[in-house]
Amino acid sequence: MTKNSLLLGVALLALSPLPVLAADAPLLHPMFQDHGVLQRDRPIQVWGDAKPGESVTITLGDAKTSAKAGKDGRWQATLPALKAGGPFTLTAKSGSAEQSAKDVLIGDVYLCSGQSNMEMQVRRSLDAWVETGTRANQPQMRYLNVERDTATSVKQTFGKPVNWQVISPQNVGDMSAVCYFFGREMRKLEDVPVGLINTAWGGSTIESWMPVEELRKQPDYKDALSFLAKYDVNPADGVRAFVEGWQSWWKKSGQPEIWREPFGAGDGWRDAPATFRPWETWGMPDMAAYNNIVWMRASINLTAEQARQGVALHLGPADDLDVTWVNGTAVGSQYGPGDPRRYVLPPGTLKEGANTITVAILDAYGDGGLYGTAEAQAIELTGGTKLTLPTPWQFKPTPVDTSVVPQAPWGTVNGLSTIHNAMLAPIGPYGVRAALWYQGESNTGRPLQYKSLLTGLMAGWRRQFGPDLPFLIVQLPEWGYPQDKPMDSGLASLRESQRAAVAADPKAGLAVALGVGDWYDIHPANKQIVAKRLVRAARKVVLGENIAPSGPIPASVTRNGDTVSIRFTDIDGGLKALSYHRPLGFELCGEGPGTCRFVDAELKGDTVTLPVGGGPAVRVRYCWADSPICNLQDSARQPPGPFEAQVK
Repeated sequence: MTKNSLLLGVALLALSPLPVLAADAPLLHPMFQDHGVLQRDRPIQVWGDAKPGESVTITLGDAKTSAKAGKDGRWQATLPALKAGGPFTLTAKSGSAEQSAKDVLIGDVYLCSGQSNMEMQVRRSLDAWVETGTRANQPQMRYLNVERDTATSVKQTFGKPVNWQVISPQNVGDMSAVCYFFGREMRKLEDVPVGLINTAWGGSTIESWMPVEELRKQPDYKDALSFLAKYDVNPADGVRAFVEGWQSWWKKSGQPEIWREPFGAGDGWRDAPATFRPWETWGMPDMAAYNNIVWMRASINLTAEQARQGVALHLGPADDLDVTWVNGTAVGSQYGPGDPRRYVLPPGTLKEGANTITVAILDAYGDGGLYGTAEAQAIELTGGTKLTLPTPWQFKPTPVDTSVVPQAPWGTVNGLSTIHNAMLAPIGPYGVRAALWYQGESNTGRPLQYKSLLTGLMAGWRRQFGPDLPFLIVQLPEWGYPQDKPMDSGLASLRESQRAAVAADPKAGLAVALGVGDWYDIHPANKQIVAKRLVRAARKVVLGENIAPSGPIPASVTRNGDTVSIRFTDIDGGLKALSYHRPLGFELCGEGPGTCRFVDAELKGDTVTLPVGGGPAVRVRYCWADSPICNLQDSARQPPGPFEAQVK
């Protein structure tokens, strides 16, 4: 950009009209609606939009305050702290405009977030037919669900409508099970109104929920955040920068520049079926359980006029992630197994004659492929006409280490800050008593990094909701078939990162979910026990009770001659080994991977003793597997969480 063009842009901006509030535009932010709950016993932040410079008067019961809208029309005011009660009417007035939120209660507000196990509905939980019956008549409980949405920069308000609901048998079935059961249990401890804000997205990574400021502190996101910033200003520039980086990574792995090969050239290509469905269903043995990168390509002949009129490439949903080129030019990349693609084509991308469309598809789990009808794969011309890409397409499996494949930072569930920007930031400084977090399954590919990421997420959210915000973290339950020998497990390592992050944070509590998982389903149905364990952690971290919040924890791990002793603390009553005469699930290990072995443990009081025997004893692991079989509990039926510790 030249200096003159920059000055012209500034001048045009200065001449642009200030925001004008429509006569019927809401004064209150969408968080403030009928049936809402405001946090008790602390000053209440209220905000919204008005005409620039105008005064706004806000009343809540007998409380009254005022604010003045800024040049951008935004205003914010503080009402005094109130005790639990209601219902009240919250009203904002500005000139002739007025808006009210009725049936507003004052109580405790809890923020529930994470991926699919937080999103999972009451109707899918254990005993759903009972839980959705008369016991769901909860007029003092309210629920607000934030719809799935993403943004490449922070948004002040929601892109999709939100509303508070009074919880009843008619609507509870579609609400988050963990969130609802937690709120219901908390009301048994403190008889005050409860407001539940659920903002969750199945399959999402922790990075998608973190503010950009926290991701900048991490060592691995510098380049991706620069791509995201470019994309936010100009998507074409962002795509170009990201794909250049992706291509560089691909070449460094020793692979040829497949995106430059014309249709029909190169080795290892095969014809794909004419129907677009998961490659696991193609009837080809090598594709039946394939989770990795597959290259796919098609060719279409265009006239000179058609090439000039081409404006976009349409593809059906790519499961999970695609990077796409046309004639060797990068045109797009997106994560979203259920989302069709539309990539704008830069001028000059298409040419007269044969044009090659090349798509690299990464499938990390479950089904993979390019979906939709044959007509969904097409070139769009000026005026909307679409030219279907001819079949058969060609495909070429090319396995790589999927944990290091670069992914576009503007993605949905795997983006950087994208869900935070659209589903958390718009909640603003709304009063929240505690945050519940049930997430991690999508981060098991890099589990050691999770401690730092979870620490950063908690720090970033506390800047929004207050520095003393308590966090209640669900440690992931078992999933997958048990093994008959010690194993290195990404799921176990992630549980350890969760434990370590919580242990380092005095305002965080851990709910150990082992024992409520399902070998065959990553979404276990018993969400009631998960909620009760979260409540136990809340009794310590939120209510300040003097109890063991997370079950027994190892206080010391020491070697004494030919034995290793693990002494536990935070025991309610006493330790017990269930269904066997000794504790199960203990391992002794050397320094490196593959050095662990099961050992016969003995329990006496608060201490478990392990015989060293003839093997190494540098580390102790407990419950260390995707689906470990462990049998220690205390008298409150709280299990010790899985852990790894150095022997001293």
